[in-house]
This record gives sequence, C-alpha cells and structure tokens, in this order.
Amino acid sequence: MNMKRSALVASILAATALSGCGWEESLDIHNLQGTVVLPAAAGTRTLVHEDGSSEEIKDARLIGPVYLGLYASIEPANTVATYPHPEIGPQFLAGVQGDTYPYGGTTIGDLQFACMEFFTCKVVSGRYEDFDAMVDWFTETLGETITDDSGAEVTSGEFVRQTCFDLLEVTTDEEVRLTGDLNFTENADGDFEAPFTIWQQEHFWDQEQNNCTPGEDCTGFSLWGWMDAPSTLSYSFTTCDSSFGYRDTTYDNDFYGGRPQPDALNQPSTYITEGDFVAGEGFVWSNWRDKPRLVLDHEVE
Repeated sequence: MNMKRSALVASILAATALSGCGWEESLDIHNLQGTVVLPAAAGTRTLVHEDGSSEEIKDARLIGPVYLGLYASIEPANTVATYPHPEIGPQFLAGVQGDTYPYGGTTIGDLQFACMEFFTCKVVSGRYEDFDAMVDWFTETLGETITDDSGAEVTSGEFVRQTCFDLLEVTTDEEVRLTGDLNFTENADGDFEAPFTIWQQEHFWDQEQNNCTPGEDCTGFSLWGWMDAPSTLSYSFTTCDSSFGYRDTTYDNDFYGGRPQPDALNQPSTYITEGDFVAGEGFVWSNWRDKPRLVLDHEVE
C-alpha cells in the first residue's frame, strides 16, 4: 500500500513539474544597464599643503559613492530643491521632506568597513586598486596621518590588509570587498565614467498610457542619480552613518565602521550638500533594452 501511495505521489509531482515548464508568469523583470558620467570637476580638487603651497589634483579617488534611483519623475531645479530632484510624495512630518518612493536602485561604490577607526566613513569600494594605493592616497596625497588602534602611525597597506583579514576572519581581498577593479575611468573627453547594472528590476510604466507594449514602448520610470563628494575637511561622506555598521570590540577597541544611510534614495535632499554632483536631467526608461548614459553635470552650490 505504501508503494502504491509513493507511486501516486511521484506521478502527481511529475505531472506538476511538466506543467510548470510551460507556466508563464509574465513578470517584466530585467537587468537594467547603462553608464554614469561625471565631469572632470567632480574628480578635481585643490589641496593646500602644510607649508601653504597649493596643488590641483585630478583623481578618481575623489569620487564618492554614486547613488542611482528609479523614480516616478524628475522635477526641474527650484521645484523640490535648488537642483533637479525626484518627485516627492506628501509631507507627513514637520521639517521632513516627502518621500521619493523609488522603485529600485543601486550604487557605484559602497561605503565599506576599512578595519581601522581612522577610516570610518572615509573609504568607498571601487576606488583603490590595492591597500597600498589606499594608504598612499591618505598619507602621500592628502597628507593625513593614519594611526592604528594603539595610536601608532601606519604607512603600510599590508598592515591594513592583515588587520582586515584578522577582524573579518577572511583570507582574500575579494572577501574584504574594499579593493580591486576600479569603477571609474577617465574617458577621451577627460571626464570620468563607470558602467552600472540594476539587477532584476521590475519595470513599471504609466498605467493610463494606451497602445503600448509594457516594458518596450511605454513611458516608464525615470533614472536619476547623484554623487556624494568627500568633505573638504575630514574626507568623510554625509551618506555614511558612523554610529552603525561593523563594530570592533577587539581588546579595548570600541568603534563602528560606519554604514550607508538607509534612506539615501528616499530622502536624497537630506544628504546632498555643497560640492555634490546630481544629474541635470533624468532618463525615462521606456524600453528595458535601453542603455542610458546618465550625466551628473549639475554641481550643487
């Protein structure tokens, strides 16, 4: 009897599997791809040295995290903010701007835990080839002094690397997710550009639009983005929350590595400050196969 029952169950499962092969969910979900362009000014800064001399440098390491969101529409400057800004919903709390209600999004470069308190909220992934390049950037270029947990000066990238391996209990740079391939490269025009992918994004469009093929020729959501530039004083980022993230309590240490603000896409105006760059225009995604070139050409003043 048990054998007959098992055979019956197997037959039902087989039939279900076969019928499932032809099931069409009709979900309009795709990987959206494109390129972000930042003007040369976004990666250029004048540094003043201790002896009073100044130097202008141009380097992709001056580019902070780039936030990309998909929104209902993009309002022109001086509508929601002094710069182009996504459409917002109703305001529910005094002093808190309405939510943008993004459909989705991604970042180019992540705010990462860099294993020492000195680096809290100062390091973005995809900007350094290796740990030596990261240490050289802060010590040689910016003229800062990196210190370890005991207050001793750090001049070796390998020391930072091994500290990460010990704290995170990993054995490869890929697991640290801090160094490696660079996101932004300089193009023939002298600007910086980087590819992006918004993974497995469901496509939304104007439901009142007639005679359109969803996801292919309908007016869809708008792509818009902005770059959080590092502070001129501390080289930290406003989109980083230094009171959360990975917590190091090794021996007498007690600090957080920082984490991205969870509402950076929902409340961008909360974190956008002078020197940041935003997209002057949004890109309306009518066909998921489109590969837009979004230019963040509006510097916030």
